[in-house]
Amino acid sequence: MSEIQVLEWGAWFAFGIAAGAATAGGVLAFLTKIGIYPRMIGSSHTIRLLKFYEWMIILGIICSGIYSEYPNLTLHAGYWFVVLWGLCAGMFVGCVSAALAEVLNVFPILFRRLNVQSGMSFYMMMMALGKMTGAFWYFYHGLKP
Repeated sequence: MSEIQVLEWGAWFAFGIAAGAATAGGVLAFLTKIGIYPRMIGSSHTIRLLKFYEWMIILGIICSGIYSEYPNLTLHAGYWFVVLWGLCAGMFVGCVSAALAEVLNVFPILFRRLNVQSGMSFYMMMMALGKMTGAFWYFYHGLKP
């Protein structure tokens, strides 16, 4: 390999690292801005685990970046890892959608228009279970996105 090819490879590598860091920073800033992390930490009263949460967020962004770059990468971790991964991914998607809907005031407007006075947590739980059931049905029948 010539010196020019090494320099070109190094430039592309540095560009990839910089682009990945910018994307990860943007995702983290967006999720922090809509209040997912502070709200979850505040409602679970686990501020003492803040460093752990920060490292898990960083590792999640790194792992998702690696997986998006190498989608055929196999991980021989077993069935329970897949179940744990799916559970964590489902909770993440649910929290993001709930936080985004809350920021946009979807639920207060919906409940006001439907004249719902009590049982709001029940309705929100039913919406979450409906989404979960739909996702299970989608993947059980092997549908492709």
